[in-house]
Amino acid sequence: MPGANLGHELLLATGMVSLTVVIHLLGLDILMDLTHWRFTRLKSFGGLDRMLAPLGIVLGLFVLHGLEIWAYAMVYWRMDLLPTLEQALYFSTSAYSTVGETGAILPVDWRIVGVLEAVNGMLLIGWSTAFLFQVLSRLMEEDEAGRQLPKGAIARPSPRPKGSRKASPSATNSSDTELMQ
Repeated sequence: MPGANLGHELLLATGMVSLTVVIHLLGLDILMDLTHWRFTRLKSFGGLDRMLAPLGIVLGLFVLHGLEIWAYAMVYWRMDLLPTLEQALYFSTSAYSTVGETGAILPVDWRIVGVLEAVNGMLLIGWSTAFLFQVLSRLMEEDEAGRQLPKGAIARPSPRPKGSRKASPSATNSSDTELMQ
């Protein structure tokens, strides 16, 4: 009877959400430490490091999301919810990225886990996006040598005076940036 496993499904989904949040938290902490270490301990490569750091962070985020997707895939495969590891990985990637399932489908008694993986993936991807933009905004600040990334590449001058919440096109402060929309 479908739904008889609901308690087990919710328990498994809660455990997986908890695991992936811990993986994400630890991973973001490591990425932050590596970025900080890079800019405080190693010599600059003529501004090139300020372009390579975002690349390293993005690749690190891909690794984190990959670990989280693989964790779900291993559960689906080891519990025989999907017949092959490839199908489990495909389903997990599809669910996690909220693209939606397009091939392998979980058994009815376990489909809530897949739906909750999608919600989990959406939140973790959003968290990664916020982290990436926070790091990029920090990288845009001037360092001791007065170097900074071009403002137009990632951010533009804010049309409002510093400390103001109202737009004022005539009073642009170039040190106050906001993300392009």
